[in-house]
Amino acid sequence: MLKRLKYKSLLVTLVSALIIIGVISVSIWYYRADPLVDDGVTTYTDIDGNYHVYTIMLINKSRTDINIQSVTVNGKMKPDLVQLGISYNTGHQVQFMGEKTDPATTFMDVHNQSIRPQLSSQKIRTIIENKANSNQKTPIYYGIAIRFDQQPLEEVTIRYTYLGLTKEKHITRWFE
Repeated sequence: MLKRLKYKSLLVTLVSALIIIGVISVSIWYYRADPLVDDGVTTYTDIDGNYHVYTIMLINKSRTDINIQSVTVNGKMKPDLVQLGISYNTGHQVQFMGEKTDPATTFMDVHNQSIRPQLSSQKIRTIIENKANSNQKTPIYYGIAIRFDQQPLEEVTIRYTYLGLTKEKHITRWFE
């Protein structure tokens, strides 16, 4: 009887320790995971030089959709303009170019669409090769267009939902 009690006690302790280690491991992995990758930036200046629009290219390296909650600049300031851009059925990256923006690129409110996982190079090639025969619009590339006139842009913070939890992406490397 005493041996059984010791055995059960040891078993409960081991299972509890494994569960705690598993929860800690998953928590560390989640907080270290950064599935939203900023892959470059372009700048558009209006014809009169009055304002700049920065387009940050984004890639979803995960296997699930990412939903943008908010975009702030230089701390917690609200940009004058922020839109999600998606290029469909084209090899062109998302770029805001004013009236000359690629017709295959659509800009919209950041809450209107999710950022889907990155497609393989082969899948992208197949979509582009077959776009003339298909009426389906397939999102290929994503970007965020940001206009901020109050001061020079130094940092962009994107709050997004990943696996049901909120994460933040701080982007500074593209700005002086």
